[in-house]
Amino acid sequence: MFESCHSPHDVAYLLRHRYGLPVQLFAGRPTVSTGSVLGAVVMPPELGRAVLNRLERERTAPVIADPGEGSWTFLVTPPMPAAPLDIRERHTLAGHRVTVVPSGRHVMLPTTDTGLGYHWVGEPGAGALAMPARGAVLAAVHAVTRMTAT
Repeated sequence: MFESCHSPHDVAYLLRHRYGLPVQLFAGRPTVSTGSVLGAVVMPPELGRAVLNRLERERTAPVIADPGEGSWTFLVTPPMPAAPLDIRERHTLAGHRVTVVPSGRHVMLPTTDTGLGYHWVGEPGAGALAMPARGAVLAAVHAVTRMTAT
């Protein structure tokens, strides 16, 4: 997919026009910012695989792996109105190494089709950006972690 890209601007243009992502360049890297349009949930890849499998029964989910696949980032629609997680929920998620990215943070976007850089493990469909709700991803996390705990 990225073979025709020769600069970060080319990558940003491709991601913006193919997937409808609100891409910006930050320090020369294509990113999106979390906030009222887009949110992010980060988790370990082994949990992410199970969550992605559970979600794909109902909808697609854009998921980005970092270089070396140390973590997966699910792009999500934030709750409306904005609602922070309570402290008990954050602690429960932290116990599974899951983080809800706060508003105003930059999320690195894929720039390669290989595992050597940021890359898609759950590629969004072409056209208007479709993301699962943050609540759906967190519900899938809870369902998966309950199943593996028993």
